[in-house]
Amino acid sequence: MEVIERRIRAAAMADMAICIYNPSSKKRADYLRRACGWILEYQRPETVCGLVRQIGREGESMEILTLGELCETAVDMFTTVFVGNSCTRQVGGRMVTPRGYRNE
Repeated sequence: MEVIERRIRAAAMADMAICIYNPSSKKRADYLRRACGWILEYQRPETVCGLVRQIGREGESMEILTLGELCETAVDMFTTVFVGNSCTRQVGGRMVTPRGYRNE
């Protein structure tokens, strides 16, 4: 867990978009909440995030929400979590993180 925490903190501090696979299970029910706490040390609660459940399976679904909302969202091991960076926006119901470093 220490390695995961160090990597998540480093990515959040570097303002990188983050993808978390298998964010929760019966034995790891609080991991996503903990990860959100570490990210919130560097990112705003309004940061655009997304969830995709059951990717490539029947019943696949997608949800866009904020980092603040993500902290309180139930997920399981079939959920993939996407945390945007400071430039990520919601466009047409999708998360968009612009390429490059141009201020927009």
